[in-house]
Amino acid sequence: MLHSSVCCCFWRTIAVIIVAIISQDEVVSAHKLSHLTSTFIPSSSTPSLLRHRHQGSCKNNSCSGSFSGRIKLVDTATHVLCSSSSPISSSSQLTSPSPWSPGKWKLTLDFGVDEPKPDSSSLEQNENRIQLHKLLGDNWGAEGGRLILPFEVIISSETSSTDKNGRGQANPSVEMTWLGGKPTGSIQCIPKETNDDENDDEQIHHATYINNKGEQRVQISPGLWRNEPPTPILPSFTKILSGQASSLRMYLKLVNSIERNTISFPEDQLLLLKSNTFRTTQYASGIQTVLPYQYAKEQSQQALEEQLNHETGDRRLDGSDLLETAAAYKDIAALVMERDERRRRWKEVEGVLPKISGPSIKIGRASTTEELLNDVKRWGIWPGDTELMTVERGVVLAAVSAKEKKQSIFPWMQDSNSEEMVVVGKWSATPLFDERSDGNT
Repeated sequence: MLHSSVCCCFWRTIAVIIVAIISQDEVVSAHKLSHLTSTFIPSSSTPSLLRHRHQGSCKNNSCSGSFSGRIKLVDTATHVLCSSSSPISSSSQLTSPSPWSPGKWKLTLDFGVDEPKPDSSSLEQNENRIQLHKLLGDNWGAEGGRLILPFEVIISSETSSTDKNGRGQANPSVEMTWLGGKPTGSIQCIPKETNDDENDDEQIHHATYINNKGEQRVQISPGLWRNEPPTPILPSFTKILSGQASSLRMYLKLVNSIERNTISFPEDQLLLLKSNTFRTTQYASGIQTVLPYQYAKEQSQQALEEQLNHETGDRRLDGSDLLETAAAYKDIAALVMERDERRRRWKEVEGVLPKISGPSIKIGRASTTEELLNDVKRWGIWPGDTELMTVERGVVLAAVSAKEKKQSIFPWMQDSNSEEMVVVGKWSATPLFDERSDGNT
């Protein structure tokens, strides 16, 4: 009995090691991918993951290596959406009185270096760290240092006043290049109330933070913003996905220097912000688009874990029969490739569709999605449409003067703009309403 148990654990350990090795191999042949890129299969039966369970035999072609005989993913997310009492739609009663009405928001800038996530691109993060240390110093953001800067702003469709007075010493070409076109509107920071008797310009500030010297006041100059419509995700998609996000870009400038622990910026620091945005109808469509991808990713991982389970998994992995064990390894390899392909397809679209936190089956319920659409902390007035808008968590970049100018073979082709951009943190936006009556603004 002890010998049998030891053999079982040994063979299953070998299977797990093989899974880890295959997971690192991102090169899959076109022949193998033809079995992995099948579209979601609608069905009128109860949504489930149909999987053939092996009990130590290879009957009915279960060990033949044909992927379709081992696992089939059913689009449960589609069933959840279609089986609801009513289709998911934007039911929020909050609307803007005019497409050009200004909106009031609270922006929170979170400066610091984030720890790498297991499912994120380590190469991209390493490149940003190298650039960060090169431009801001090796100690910037070290030891988990962070600086949180919250302040309130008015988002308007006017650009003339900011275009004239809000540039300061920043390089206009950097700002306009960042916006990627003509500005759509402006951002005016709201001064914070002060109890000081004097009301001179030095007392006017828009944000505060605390460091080892006590409370510090920060002045922030106005900026411009542009909300770009979605574009196709080439080369995988030639058309825009239903509910695909718009891209918000804007800039602000810190008038005075700030410093807290290992986070610091000099005077007149230009900050560049970007994020995905959704109007209510756009968001509802995006949820329906992303759910099948999210669900397939989750279920493919679950199928692999079930096959490797010591108690309820594939019995052929016990190692009692070498031929069946080899066939089991082959099936496990196919499941790993299936999981990686589903994850790759989800990764292609997750950056431009609504972020889903928690199990997709829960978000798929109409009532849960309606709660998201009616969340007053999420939706606010933003010029450009009468529908409310939500701004997802985005990234903050700093425009930093490069220590070395880019050289060119020809003198007249020298790069006169020595500013480089580097990610220095995250930012979020929360809508604010001054007046509210019966859910209407």
